[in-house]
Amino acid sequence: PLAYVEWFTTLQCQDPATSLYVVTCSTRNHRHNASIISIDCIDHACHLQGWCGREISKDWSADCILEKAASFFVNSYIDLDMFLSLE
Repeated sequence: PLAYVEWFTTLQCQDPATSLYVVTCSTRNHRHNASIISIDCIDHACHLQGWCGREISKDWSADCILEKAASFFVNSYIDLDMFLSLE
């Protein structure tokens, strides 16, 4: 089986207020960097939360958040295995 994957930047910086890692969409030629890979290559799923600043944009929805948000928090608190692996 195969999976379509849209890539994000590596875990390099943490938000000082939340201690969560911040990622952005990886791009190639000004387009989202995406691949079709074997599911055997997937190590772990993650929960991304769009970074909204002081206000949540009214045009954000679950259907368009990946296109609308400029950066995302990697929510390690939602999953104990991920929390332990990122600490």
